[in-house]
Amino acid sequence: MKKKNGTGGGNRILALWEKASKAKKIDETSTPNQSAAASGTCTSHVQLESNLQLALVQAPDAECEPESREATPTPIDKDAETSDADDEPMEANLEALEHDPGKRIPISMYAVNDQDRVRRRYIEMKPCQPKNHNFEYTNKSGVDRRFCRAWFKEFPWIEYSVTKKSAFCFVCYLFKDKTKYPGGDAFVKNGFRNWNMKSRLKKHEGEVSSAHAEAQEKYDMFTTPQASFRESFASNTSQYKALYKQRLTWTLKCLRFLLHQGLAFRGHDESENSLNKGNFLELLNWLAGNFEEVDRVVLKNAPQNCKMTHHDIQHELIKCCAQETTKLVIEELDGSHFAILADESSDVYQNEQLAICLRYVDKKGRAVVRFFGVAHVQDTTSLMHWNWKK
Repeated sequence: MKKKNGTGGGNRILALWEKASKAKKIDETSTPNQSAAASGTCTSHVQLESNLQLALVQAPDAECEPESREATPTPIDKDAETSDADDEPMEANLEALEHDPGKRIPISMYAVNDQDRVRRRYIEMKPCQPKNHNFEYTNKSGVDRRFCRAWFKEFPWIEYSVTKKSAFCFVCYLFKDKTKYPGGDAFVKNGFRNWNMKSRLKKHEGEVSSAHAEAQEKYDMFTTPQASFRESFASNTSQYKALYKQRLTWTLKCLRFLLHQGLAFRGHDESENSLNKGNFLELLNWLAGNFEEVDRVVLKNAPQNCKMTHHDIQHELIKCCAQETTKLVIEELDGSHFAILADESSDVYQNEQLAICLRYVDKKGRAVVRFFGVAHVQDTTSLMHWNWKK
C-alpha cells in the first residue's frame, strides 16, 4: 500500500511539471516574487500529497491501537486494587462501637486479633434493650402490632434496633459460626419484624444442636472464668444433676423396701443373661418396665459409670439408711429410760453375731422395741457383751 501510494504521488508531480513546461516561458523581466509564488504552489501541492500519503499509511495503525489498549488488563488491576482495599480488616475502635444492632458491622470484618476485644466490649455494654422506648406499631395483615417489652425478660438474648425497628440476636451476632451455618438469618443481618409470630423466637433458639444453641454455649464459655481441669471435670450441668437425683431416688426406694421386708439384696447370678438377678436388680427392673419416668434414668438408660447398682454402692446406701434410722430412734428416745435386749446367734459360716434391740416407752405410753443392729463378735462371753454395749 505504501509503495502504490508513493507511485501515484510521483505521477501527479510529473503531470504538474509537464503542465508547467507547456506554459509560456516566463520573461526575463518577471519578478522573483512570481517565480517564488509558483515554486511555493508546487511545494504546497507536494506537501499536501505527502500528508495524504502519511494519513493513509498511519490510519490503519491508529485504528488498531484501541484494540490493543482494550486488551490490556489495566482496568482489572484497578478493580483488584479496589477489592483488596475492601477486604482489609477494619481497625477496632472500642470507644466508637455502635450499641444499636442495626448500625453494627459484622464481627468478621475486624482483624482476627481484635475480634475477641470487640466481643468483650459488647458484652460489657450488654444487649441493646431500650425498655423505656415507645415501640412503634407495624401493620401486618390489617392488624397493628408492635414489639412486646416482656420479650426482653423471656428471651435475654434478644435486642431491639431503634433505627431499623427490628429485633436481633445478641449471642448469634457475637459467636455464630458462619462457616458451619452459612445461610442468612434475620436475627443477625436485617432484623426480625413479624411481631405476630412469637413462635419464630422459639424456633430461632432451636434444639441443642442449633446455630443459636452453639452460639449460646460459646458465649457462656467466653464469659465464664477459666476453671482448672479438676473443676471442669467435676462440674456438671443442672440437667445431669437432676437426672442423677432421680436415679438416686429410685435406687433408695428399692433399698428401703428390701430393708423393710428383711430381704436379701444380691442374687446368685447377676449377669445380663441371668433369669434371676437378685431382689434388688429385679425390683429395679420391674419398676423400669412399668413406669416410663423410672426407665428414663436407670439401668440401660443410665450412664455406664453411674448406674448405682454396684455392690459397694448398695452397701454404702444401706449404711446411710442405718445412720438415719439410728438418728430417728435417738430422737424418739429423747433422753428417757430404755433397756437393751441382746441375743446371740451364728450365721451359716458359724460366725458369732450379736443382735441388739432397744426397748422403751414412747411419748404416748406405748412399749416400743426397735432393732438396733447386728454385730459380729469374737466370742459370746459376758465381758465381750459388756464391752460392745458400751
